[in-house]
Amino acid sequence: MVVLKGMSAMIQNSKTQIQAVPWVNVALCQACDKCLARSICRSKALVQLDREEPPFVDGSRCYGCDLCIPACPFGAIGLNQ
Repeated sequence: MVVLKGMSAMIQNSKTQIQAVPWVNVALCQACDKCLARSICRSKALVQLDREEPPFVDGSRCYGCDLCIPACPFGAIGLNQ
């Protein structure tokens, strides 16, 4: 088993197991038109159905790279543990 430092994903036998899925704090989210966290998410796990509503994390798409967390300038994305 290999644990990748700085990431919440743990790789075991070529399969990814998510230890924690990021979440969006709607009180801090500004529902940006050009959400940096959404643009950096390679798995397209941050989904925004309406431009005036905050995005949410689709756990079935998220592979736990955690790049979205520091990408949000408002600190609206955290990590469920």
